[in-house]
Amino acid sequence: MRIVMATQNPNKVREFSELLGSRVELVPLPSGLPKAPETGETFLENARQKALFYATYVEDPVLADDSGLVVPALGGEPGVYSARYAGEGADDRANNDKLIRALRSRGLRQAEAWFACALVLARKERVMMEVEARVDGLVHDAPRGERGFGYDPLFSPQGEARRFAEMSAEEKHRFSHRARAVRKLLARLPAPGAGGWV
Repeated sequence: MRIVMATQNPNKVREFSELLGSRVELVPLPSGLPKAPETGETFLENARQKALFYATYVEDPVLADDSGLVVPALGGEPGVYSARYAGEGADDRANNDKLIRALRSRGLRQAEAWFACALVLARKERVMMEVEARVDGLVHDAPRGERGFGYDPLFSPQGEARRFAEMSAEEKHRFSHRARAVRKLLARLPAPGAGGWV
């Protein structure tokens, strides 16, 4: 089963390929496509926008993910703006630095937080599947670890002292919001040869 991931981010394609396993051949978006709108107020709304937008450009089903970090003590920031928290085009380091400053400005060394993931699978003009998942934990005011991407150096899942960036990919997949969402998605995908992709 071939699915187009609604991103050209190689880290994201690699992570989802690992999670989806051999049932799915995951490929990135073709280059040169316009940027999909992301004007939703929730992760699910944004994922739906992206999936339907790119499904008009490609033949295969499109899987769109919208994920992010929610910190209630910061009013829910960075939330749906997680990827551009420090501004359009900001890199992971800039986003992490802004989050650290926000925590420290409130006198916080750590705070309760969760990572959320919404996945939407669409083909042509139709949404075929939607799933959501989250992982609770703590966000910290200093990074640790060299692995992962995004806010992984700042986040430790519930019951773990280590940050996501200190874990191997296999260890992170035991906890992560994306892994939980993908498990829900895989449970609903049609079995090979079963059809259902008209």
